[in-house]
Amino acid sequence: MAISFTKSMLSRLNQEITEMELNIAELQKKTNKTRLKISQLEKDCKLSSSPSSLSSKMSRITKLQAELKKISQQHLELSKEINKKKSTRAQLPPAE
Repeated sequence: MAISFTKSMLSRLNQEITEMELNIAELQKKTNKTRLKISQLEKDCKLSSSPSSLSSKMSRITKLQAELKKISQQHLELSKEINKKKSTRAQLPPAE
């Protein structure tokens, strides 16, 4: 392979890996925020006196839990993609 081709390929892979790692960091922040919301809603449920309020909070908790599953799946997919790109990068000859 030509050195210029290898350099451009390495550069592109490194950029893509960096972007994906930033996306994972954002997903982690979303996960933490969602867990905090769920925790707060669970505390509010204990204090809730009306059935409609309790039902509403339980519904929001269910939606947030579904969102957590979705975020977790995105995290998993990004991690797999990063691993593929890192293995591809490792197989390329070093560009000097």
